[in-house]
Amino acid sequence: MDAPVIRLDAVTRRFGDFTAVSAAEATLSPGEIHAIVGENGAGKSTLLKLAAGVLAPSAGRVLVGDDALSPATPAEAIRRGVGMVHQHFMLVAAFTALENLMLGAEPVRSWGRLDLASAREKAQAIADRTGLQVPLDAVTETLSVGERQRLEILRVLYRGARAILLDEPTAVLSPLEADELYTTLRALADDGATIAVVTHRLDEVARFADRVTVMRRGKVVLARPYARAGAGEIRGGDLTRAIMGGEPPLPFARPAMAKDAAIVLEIKGLSLTDAGGQRRLRAVDLTVRQGEIVGIAGIEGNGQSELVRALAGLEPGATGRVAVGDRDLSRLSVRARRASLGVVLEDRHEEGLCQEATVGDNLVLGDLGDRRDGAPAFDEAAAITRRMQRFDIHPADPARLAGELSGGNQQKIVIARALDRLPRGPRSAAVLAQPTRGVDVGAAAAIHAAIGEAAASGIAVVIISADLAELRKLAHRIVVMRRGEIVQSLSPEATETEIGRAMLGQEAA
Repeated sequence: MDAPVIRLDAVTRRFGDFTAVSAAEATLSPGEIHAIVGENGAGKSTLLKLAAGVLAPSAGRVLVGDDALSPATPAEAIRRGVGMVHQHFMLVAAFTALENLMLGAEPVRSWGRLDLASAREKAQAIADRTGLQVPLDAVTETLSVGERQRLEILRVLYRGARAILLDEPTAVLSPLEADELYTTLRALADDGATIAVVTHRLDEVARFADRVTVMRRGKVVLARPYARAGAGEIRGGDLTRAIMGGEPPLPFARPAMAKDAAIVLEIKGLSLTDAGGQRRLRAVDLTVRQGEIVGIAGIEGNGQSELVRALAGLEPGATGRVAVGDRDLSRLSVRARRASLGVVLEDRHEEGLCQEATVGDNLVLGDLGDRRDGAPAFDEAAAITRRMQRFDIHPADPARLAGELSGGNQQKIVIARALDRLPRGPRSAAVLAQPTRGVDVGAAAAIHAAIGEAAASGIAVVIISADLAELRKLAHRIVVMRRGEIVQSLSPEATETEIGRAMLGQEAA
């Protein structure tokens, strides 16, 4: 590939009075995987959007090759060989993969007729060359998350991109899918492409990045080759310090659990069949004891999402028993379950937040309304203040719109609301899906600490996460889901390879 060098020359981007990026300098070169890291709200995504023409700089210049990107538009950027893969998929669910691939770049024959054969031939050639195989005739909503991510990359390559900029590409991928993605990105870089990746996963930086740029509060604070142990290169501990502007957070200490701890959460024979007749949950049995943290691992699409929704009461077709303590929740409404079961669903934007509402309103969402007879009146202001302070939500302004906060602070709102409303002790359980997906090191540490505090207070905790390292760090035990059922229980000392084999149904080597 004849890929361009992209230079950001003292670029600044303002949104009203807020400066998202301030006089930032960065160079993205062919043949490298360049990681851009930093806390939530540090300006990483904005920097990438400036490089891709999605946003125009308020000051400074973006140069592609030797010339400024002008006009600063995605169309001009792709004409110059620069394409961006956004964090949230930009696909039409009802279209086929091929239709999404060529949307806006359709080849035509005489009289303006669509040339599907030409599009298919070109798409398949790119897929064969890069290894990004996707079933072109499949409807996009039926594709796995990994396939949709590959489709997004194919889209920019189809349009002629030689520089590929990816915003949080592994946030929704399993570890195996993430490894496959980076294998592809490495092959593209080795072929001369310019690759830049915004990520919060520092293990990815350590394993795959050639160069790293660290941003903090809109400024580039560090830009060097990464961890190949040579002079002038940055190492892992230095990277965390640069991101946080100080010492890394203390390691998570898994709370002790009594051997004779009572069972708090009991799931018995939980089953679910969807409208199409497909069984999503197959007689799931699981018990979680007082103060215990149980991690659930599995390749995405193996029933984890349906399990969380069924426990929350959002799947009316679910059968089986769900109990917390001596309280049977099976026939209770979503609202009635909240008194003893706190649930965080996996997509905070779609199912956890009202982004157009204030931070304060989001923090007490579901807590207002009728109270049980004899219960004290709900103190809304006190709850908002307590939850903001306890979970260190920034900016500490309850009147701010939730959609204006960084992803990490949005996630803190969702976690705070779920955990703070639960009574402590053996009468409560929490089920947290992807609790730190797309959040930075500091926010992840704060969320992990809150999970540890909840367990230490006696709450039974279930965590569903695609991050196996997170599960191994937090959980007292890890259970693996495959095809809608729990197939194995493992110690947190199990290696990621052992857990991965269980997820795939492979025998131990």
